[in-house]
Order: sequence, then C-alpha cells, then structure tokens
Amino acid sequence: MERSAEVYGLNRSYGRLYGILYFQDDPVSLDELTDRSGYAKSTVSTAMKKLERLHLVHRRSVPGEGKKAFFEAEREFWQVIQELLRHEVKREIDIMTRALDEAEQRLEAAEDERAEQDLEKVRHLERMFGRGERLVNVLTGSSVERLTSLLERLRRE
Repeated sequence: MERSAEVYGLNRSYGRLYGILYFQDDPVSLDELTDRSGYAKSTVSTAMKKLERLHLVHRRSVPGEGKKAFFEAEREFWQVIQELLRHEVKREIDIMTRALDEAEQRLEAAEDERAEQDLEKVRHLERMFGRGERLVNVLTGSSVERLTSLLERLRRE
C-alpha cells in the first residue's frame, strides 16, 4: 500500500498506516499506530489528518477511553472515490468555472481579433468543465452497481 500511496501523490507512510488500519478489526489509537509503524507520533498524526480529509480513515471514540482518538480504515472504496469526486474534483471544477466566467466577461468586452480567438477557447473549456461537472454528479449520485449495470448496457449497444 506504500507504493499505491506514492502513485496518488501521498507519502509512503500514509499508505503504510492505511494498510495497518485496513487489516485491523477494531479501531486503533494514535499511540498504537505509532508503535506498530515505527513512525514518529507527529508523522502519524499528520498522516491521520490527511487520510481523514481524504475519507480514507475515520476517527472513532472507544467507550471507556475518554477523549483518546482511535482510527479505522474506510473499506468501501466506492465511498472514498465518491467523496473525493464530491469534495476535491467538484471544488476544482467550481474554481475553474468561476475563473472561466470572469475571463469570458473580459474577453467579450475586448474588441480585437485575438480576444475573439481566446473567447472561443474559453467557451470550449466552459463546455468541457460543464460536462465534467455533470459526470461528477452522475458518479457521486449513483451506486457502483447501478453504474456497472449502465456500463454493461452501453457496451452491448
């Protein structure tokens, strides 16, 4: 899992820590993760914050342990993918859409040939990001079973 983490731009330590959690039946404390991984507590803490933000791990409380933080891995990868699409990709699409809207307004106000060419390129990007947004909405609003069924139907056509 360390190598997989690197493929997605994460530190190898994140993959190792996720792997430790994935194969545990019960939530694991920060101290226990530190002991099992051999990493510094600050490294483990930073990794857990990032993995939580990516919805790969969840913070849990354990009865009788007070405020001590425990973690468990998300095992349903479709949930992880949907959350990443919903929060990360959608956010990027929103940022680009706003920037393209501003660029379109400025280019429409300009009156030269270069502005006309650039305006057409901006409009092309707007259409592409619009399609991307619709795709994200479909993917985040559907179960993996439904999407698989739709893809199989499309493949037969």
